[in-house]
Amino acid sequence: MISLYHPGTSLLHRIPAGLKLAGFALLALTLFFLPDAWESAATLLVLPVLGYGLAGLPARLLLTDLRRVLMLLVFLTVTQLIFLDPTAAATNTARVISIVLLAQVLTRTTKIESIIATAEQLFTPLRRFGANPAKIGLAVALVLTSVGQLAAVIRQVRDAQRSRGVRLAPWGWVVPTLVLSLKHADDVGDALTARGFEA
Repeated sequence: MISLYHPGTSLLHRIPAGLKLAGFALLALTLFFLPDAWESAATLLVLPVLGYGLAGLPARLLLTDLRRVLMLLVFLTVTQLIFLDPTAAATNTARVISIVLLAQVLTRTTKIESIIATAEQLFTPLRRFGANPAKIGLAVALVLTSVGQLAAVIRQVRDAQRSRGVRLAPWGWVVPTLVLSLKHADDVGDALTARGFEA
């Protein structure tokens, strides 16, 4: 699995995973109650920058993550403008981008093993209802690491297209990325089955 963890000694690195997950959930929920205004949109975009700074993460990581969400930013902006006025569209787009980048801060300051262990502890009471905390923890880890895997697949497709001199429409990378992502999902499923994990 691909880990997004970036070693460091910042306060965010030292905070327990459970506390960080709870704080992230509370902050994400709070962001949805901000009013639709240009000031709110600006605040929402500044929050991740502060998060990266508090975590002591290099500026290049922030720039890399911003490039990864660029297409999402464009897509959200265009679709929001179809149904909403510019102020509401800007606020909603900034809200989603802010949450995505704050999630990146979480995964870059927390080891995957800690997140898995926290998820297992959280869902242990559900064992009496037939839930398997270990499988839930594994699912959480797979979801988090799939972000890095998807970004790697997109880069692989774009690099392959550029090396062959292929000139496609801006969305020409979508189908190859979808095919490779499905293949990766099949490979992960086969690996889990081989190790005795069943749905």
